[in-house]
Amino acid sequence: MRKWILVLLGVFGAAGAVVSSEFGLTVQLGSAVVGIGSILVYVFGESKNDIARMTAQKDKWKDPKFIVSVLAAIVAALGTAGVTLPVSPEIIVTILTLIVGFLFKKGVADQPIA
Repeated sequence: MRKWILVLLGVFGAAGAVVSSEFGLTVQLGSAVVGIGSILVYVFGESKNDIARMTAQKDKWKDPKFIVSVLAAIVAALGTAGVTLPVSPEIIVTILTLIVGFLFKKGVADQPIA
């Protein structure tokens, strides 16, 4: 939750900088750099904790829901990159999303794939 708050602050800060430059207002570069710097230090510090948690959950990488979700993200990225797929990327991602929803609804245990 804390990372999301910082992301939102960063987005609002960037939007504020664009709006202020459009209206001819001056942006104090020093305070912007210090604010962004403190956010980056926090996010990178928290990423160490995230990596430690992921390492402790090695079997989660083999969870069918995770694998299907990663596959959907890859298909979406390929479609955005302009790669021509035999079926529309939107259709593939929709089907994969339905599969993940089905896996959650069925209560597939977080058992690794053998």
